[in-house]
Amino acid sequence: MFGSAGDGKNRRTKILSVLAGLLFFGSFPTTAAPSSGEAAEAHFQRAAKYAQQGKLDEAEQEYRLGLKISPSAEAYNNLGAIYFKRRRLSEAVAVFERAHRLSPDNSEISFNLGLTLYQSGDLERAIPHLRAGAASPAHSADAHYLLGASYFGLKQWQRSISELEFARRQGAARAEVLFLLVRAYRNAGKPKESLDAAAQLLRSHPDSPLVHEMLGEARDVASQPREAEDEFKAAIAASPQAPQLHFLLGYTYWRWKHYREAIAPLEEEIRINPNFAPAYFYLGDSTLKEGKPEQALDYFRKALRLDASYGEACLGMGEAYVKLGQPQDALPLFRQAAQLMPARVEPHHWLGRTLIRLGRSEEGQKELAEVERINSAAEQQATRILIPAAVPAQVGDSAHHP
Repeated sequence: MFGSAGDGKNRRTKILSVLAGLLFFGSFPTTAAPSSGEAAEAHFQRAAKYAQQGKLDEAEQEYRLGLKISPSAEAYNNLGAIYFKRRRLSEAVAVFERAHRLSPDNSEISFNLGLTLYQSGDLERAIPHLRAGAASPAHSADAHYLLGASYFGLKQWQRSISELEFARRQGAARAEVLFLLVRAYRNAGKPKESLDAAAQLLRSHPDSPLVHEMLGEARDVASQPREAEDEFKAAIAASPQAPQLHFLLGYTYWRWKHYREAIAPLEEEIRINPNFAPAYFYLGDSTLKEGKPEQALDYFRKALRLDASYGEACLGMGEAYVKLGQPQDALPLFRQAAQLMPARVEPHHWLGRTLIRLGRSEEGQKELAEVERINSAAEQQATRILIPAAVPAQVGDSAHHP
C-alpha cells in the first residue's frame, strides 16, 4: 500500500549522535556595552559556572538575565548551545542567529548555527553557515562532513562526495564519513568507489554501530530479514541512544510484515528522536494493521505536523478514518495524498472506493479510471525501457514492400 521497501529509508535525513558533541561554547570577546557590561558579565559568569556543573536550568536563567541587560554574541552562542543540548532546536536556531548578527565573521558561531539548522532538517539554510564554519580550524573537517551530509539529504550526490572526500583528506576518516561516502558513491552510480569506502569502513571501524547498520541494510536488501535484525540489534547494543538505529530495526520488522514486533523499536525511536516523521508514519501504519485505527490517527497526525508533504501519512490517515466508519473525513486526505504522490495509484483507489461507498458513483468511477490510466502508463514506460528500439530496415528489405 505504501510503496517500495526503500521509501522509508530514502526519506531519512541522517543525524548522527556524534554531532551533539560538536557544539562550541564560546570564550571570544563580549559585545556588551561598557556602561552595562559589568552587570551583564556577572550573570554570564554565573551562567558559565552553572553550565560547567550541568545545571542547565540555572545557566539558562542567568544567560537570559544578562542578555536583558546587554547583548553579547558569546552569551547568545552559549545559550544556544544549552538549547541544542536540550533538543530545543528552534530556540537554539533563534539565539544562534542573534549571535551571528552580532558577530557575523565568527566561524565558530557560523558552525553552531549550521549544525543546528542541519539537525532541524533545514539543509538549504544550513549550507552557507557550514561553509563559513569550515574556516574554523577546530571544526573544518566536521563542517565539510556536515556539508556532505546536507548535500546528501538534498540528493546532490556529487557535491556530497566532494565535501565528504575533503573531510576524509583532512584526516577525518571517521566511521560516519565513510558510511555516508558508501551511500553517496552508490547513489551516484559509482559502485567501485562505494565498495572501496565500505572496505575502509570495515577495516578501520570493525566494531562501529555504522558497520552493523551497513551490514543490516545489505542483509535486508538481500532478503535476509533475520540476519538484518541481528545486525541492527548489534548496532543498537553498541550505541543504544543513536538516532535512527531503532527506526531501522522497526522498519525491518514492518517491511517483513511483523507489525506487532515493529511497534516497540519505533516507539523507542521517537523517544530518542522526537522530530523524525518517518518513525511516526511507520508506527501509525503498524498500529493500523494491528487493528488500532484511533491510535494510528495520532501517529499519522504527528508525522504530518513534522512533514506536511508526507503523502503516505495522508493516505494512512484517510484509511484510518475509513476503518473508523468516517469516510467523509477521509476524502480530503485521499485528495491531498493524490496531489502529493501524482504517480501513485493508491490514493485514487481509496478515493474512488470511498466515493462509491458514499453514493457518489460517477466521481468514484473517474478515480478508478485514473488508477487504470496510471497503471497503463507505467506498463508502457517499462516496456520502452526493457525492449530495445527496432533496428531500422535497410533499403530493399521487405519492410519497404507491401
